[in-house]
Amino acid sequence: MTKRLAITAITMFAIMMGISAIAPAMADKATAPGHNKIDICHFDDEEMQYVLISIPEKAVQAHEKNHDMDIIPAPEDGCPVIEPEPVDTDGDGLTDDEEIVLGTDPLVADTDEGGVSDGQEVLDGTDPLDGSDDLVIITP
Repeated sequence: MTKRLAITAITMFAIMMGISAIAPAMADKATAPGHNKIDICHFDDEEMQYVLISIPEKAVQAHEKNHDMDIIPAPEDGCPVIEPEPVDTDGDGLTDDEEIVLGTDPLVADTDEGGVSDGQEVLDGTDPLDGSDDLVIITP
């Protein structure tokens, strides 16, 4: 049993000495030119926004080449946020997001088919989901 403990202690000592000899070499390699990581803002096509990533300094050119130049240096306050322009697919004066909240159809200008666009009904104070309350002005 004592012999076994002695072998284990010697093995552990050898491992520790090996690690302490290797660790400085690894630290030197990590701080060598080209091994430093830098933060960049990479445009994520699926999320349609910039995301912050860290890549090795020497990989920046390859990243630019492989990603159609869709990266920018990361500012201190983070990557820019891209606000999409409001979309009004049916042209009724309400954005698609507003129509979703109201329960109207963003693909149909007059959801209730009452003769007045959803946007105009909201301005008039009528219900764009009730065709019987549309204020249709008929001129003679």
